[in-house]
Amino acid sequence: MRHSGAMTRAVTVALLLAGCAESPPPVTAEKVLDVPGIQPVVNAVALSADGSVVAVGDMDGELVMRELPSGAERWRGRVAARRVDGLVFSADGSLLASTAQEGRTVELWQVLAGRQAAVLEIRDSRAAAFHPTEPTLVLGGLGALYVVDAQRGEIVRTLPNAHGGENVYAAAFSSDGQVLATASDQGSIKVWTWPALTLRTSVSMSKSLEQMAPVSLVLQGTRAAANGLLGRVHIVDLAKEREERTFDNTPEAPGHGMHAEMRRSLAFSQDGDWLFAPDMHDRGVRILNLSSGKTYPVFRGDAPFYKAMSISVPASLVALLRPGDGQGRGPYGLEVWRLAYRTR
Repeated sequence: MRHSGAMTRAVTVALLLAGCAESPPPVTAEKVLDVPGIQPVVNAVALSADGSVVAVGDMDGELVMRELPSGAERWRGRVAARRVDGLVFSADGSLLASTAQEGRTVELWQVLAGRQAAVLEIRDSRAAAFHPTEPTLVLGGLGALYVVDAQRGEIVRTLPNAHGGENVYAAAFSSDGQVLATASDQGSIKVWTWPALTLRTSVSMSKSLEQMAPVSLVLQGTRAAANGLLGRVHIVDLAKEREERTFDNTPEAPGHGMHAEMRRSLAFSQDGDWLFAPDMHDRGVRILNLSSGKTYPVFRGDAPFYKAMSISVPASLVALLRPGDGQGRGPYGLEVWRLAYRTR
């Protein structure tokens, strides 16, 4: 399901043209896979960049890899950390990292073989980002940053106290791999040169009465975007070192005003002018126009809410996990939706 450069350019052009109109929305979606009746408490989902596989992890520590678009199970395994809170694929799709925010380890898995590649002694990890071209993984554990040689499965550098006493909650590389951004539990974003890890700038996002506790962070050009426990999306201009815009998210899911499970639920369009984000506190997906501040629905599913979300813009796919009822109980389901971009 690899897309050519022509397809990527077509998607970018379509979004730019759609911004000139009020309606209909520039992007819609069609459900292409539904796997119902999953019994464990699913907690994390990730799509590979090429959209060929989707990984699901649960709070009992089980990992399941499925092929797309068929949904056929490729393999399943169990993590040493006993639960899976976050999943992220390497850029080439060969490795999968699993994090546990209350665990003692981070694990690397070989995607093709379904074998554990490495177990890293890193406690309470929430942040994980693979370099886009190098075999390198950056992890945040409590207040420290760890640089991992993904081929050898070894920590090669540690940056303690990276956020001055605050915990590292999210990390992201720029598309060219020359910049790393990290976000703390209090909502400060730090931008580092790569690979020197020299601090370039630091920006604080506006806070609500709750602490920011970012769950997603993405970079595109001079912009960063982050969302937190309350679902608000923060857009930061890194060149001007200030917050540019915020997008609120109205809680509608029954009994669920905060969904900390929605890790890595943001994704920029290829041109950086649009941002995919959770919609109506996790009942679907929306797309945000960063210059105008307008929001368009992409889709709204039938689930009472969605517990986890992953977007692959190159493959035009979105994967989500849904609970069986409004209280977040099972059985659970895996959904995959294909994005369709409006053209003129």
